[in-house]
Amino acid sequence: MTQFKKSKLAAAVLAASVAAPASAVSWSAGDWEVSYTGTINLFYNQLDQDNVNAGNSAHLNEGLLPAFHTMKVVSPSANGLTGTAQISFAPDASSSKVQGQNKGGGQIDMREVFFNVDGGFGTISVGRTLSLFSRGAILNDMTLFGVGAMAGVDGGGTSLGRIAFGYTYAEFHTRMAWKSPDMNGFSIEAGLFDPQEGSQGNTATFESDTPQFQVAANYSTSFDGGSVAVWAEGIYQEMTGRNAGAFNTTGEVTTTGISVGLNVNAGALGFVASFYDGEALGSVRQVDTNSYQCTATTCSEAEADGYYIQGTYTFNGKTKVGLSYGETNQDNVSLSGALNNTTETDIERSNEMTTVGVYHDVNSWLKVVAEYNDQSGQFGEISNIALGGFIFW
Repeated sequence: MTQFKKSKLAAAVLAASVAAPASAVSWSAGDWEVSYTGTINLFYNQLDQDNVNAGNSAHLNEGLLPAFHTMKVVSPSANGLTGTAQISFAPDASSSKVQGQNKGGGQIDMREVFFNVDGGFGTISVGRTLSLFSRGAILNDMTLFGVGAMAGVDGGGTSLGRIAFGYTYAEFHTRMAWKSPDMNGFSIEAGLFDPQEGSQGNTATFESDTPQFQVAANYSTSFDGGSVAVWAEGIYQEMTGRNAGAFNTTGEVTTTGISVGLNVNAGALGFVASFYDGEALGSVRQVDTNSYQCTATTCSEAEADGYYIQGTYTFNGKTKVGLSYGETNQDNVSLSGALNNTTETDIERSNEMTTVGVYHDVNSWLKVVAEYNDQSGQFGEISNIALGGFIFW
């Protein structure tokens, strides 16, 4: 290997798609190029939960992002083809406040293991990385580099950002996907994804004999002093109960969803709007046991929708101030004789959150963040003042 060299690159966070200031380390190995990028963050959170048994909590916790450590290699071009391979693992720095000896923070999540082959046909991508559905929503959310919602006041691991408060988590899925070449700012992507099946504990209660399908279309353009980006994404999956475990049903569940969004920047002003709608979509996960109900022979899917709107202003190209509001809703599931032994089961869930944030780039590798988040819904009524930051390399 030749001598290490420094170069200014974008940090590879969430499927190497989120641009952030960084100083990556890269070097050559013969005709191959190798790079190592990453980020670590931590926040002090002052939380107030308006529940009888909750109260206040001071908690040191990651934001929506865990730490990321990413190794990437790029092949030499041969016969019109270029290959890349990437592995990203994501350790947690924090744990639940009630975890003995703080060991709950020692989790490592293998978020990405994939390779791409690029040519005149576009890009073939194989392996595990960020999904297509809800990708635009999470990558354009300002709380991606903040905290956003919390699942509780004392828990460990990452926060939720706007997951369940404006969009369903894109998740990191194993898939085989194709992306078209860029066509004057327009591109399409389609993939076959490993299906997500309902389960009770370690027992799979559903089966899928076809892949999960996801698609995405993106368009971006620029004008004097600004830019516009729009996206549309879809998801489709079928699964059938296998008469196993506590959730023993032979019913069928069909998950469908569409997500659309817009990001406009004009000078220092920025605006983002995102919306999704579907059935049997979880508030947090794409396919969630809370998003459908079944009898022994029949399943009924909950209707789901959500949105968020976000406005930002950036001072001197370094300090972004933003205000956003979003909500997620699930409703309209009603069955007689549902499997939880009640005569009627209704899913009616609504989560709402307002966020005010300041995101300041101190330099190319250091970002400091202050947020105020006020949330209500399935995780309780929680307000949080969060102060922290990121280092990128």
